[in-house]
Amino acid sequence: MNLEEVKKAVYNMTAMFFQGATVIWAEQINTLPPLPYVTLKLSGIHKTEFPVMQEDGSRYYSCQTTAEFNLYTRGRPVTVGNQVTGNYANTAVSDMMNFFKFMESEYGTDRLAENGLDILLLPPIRDLTSLQNDNSSYRYRSMAEATISWSEEADGAYGISSMPIIPDSSGGGTLEIAQTPIESIEGIDIQYEKEEEESG
Repeated sequence: MNLEEVKKAVYNMTAMFFQGATVIWAEQINTLPPLPYVTLKLSGIHKTEFPVMQEDGSRYYSCQTTAEFNLYTRGRPVTVGNQVTGNYANTAVSDMMNFFKFMESEYGTDRLAENGLDILLLPPIRDLTSLQNDNSSYRYRSMAEATISWSEEADGAYGISSMPIIPDSSGGGTLEIAQTPIESIEGIDIQYEKEEEESG
């Protein structure tokens, strides 16, 4: 997997659960959608220094990042009898807990494994509602972090033969260097000469 594939898989799993909410990546130029909505954010990437080598010469690096999930919701309408009071109960944390029960379910973990991912919740799930209050609106917010692990391939002589687009969106890589074959030694003939020592 590469990072773009990781992001796509995380987004798809989040959108699969929160089908009644808008899911967006944080820190992009977006108009905030109406409640409820979920924002996603990945932190820096940790890559192991030494790869796992395959027989065909390809290399796989273990990678890890921390994903941040923020849920913004109006909550559950409070009713008294058959009357809606106009108030809303804070369900942000319990709704986020439901999401991670989905992610950690047998189906969820199988689906993640099919994409080469492992996701582990980093407790606690935080209630950050107090940071979102103002005089004109009120929205509940919960935030959870999770560790995401995957293996990233680096194949070819220059390690970029598996790039999906060459050059990449920032102009990196060329077809020439991506298609450079790995030079390998087919075999070595070793001849031994045994010297017999003469005993006198």
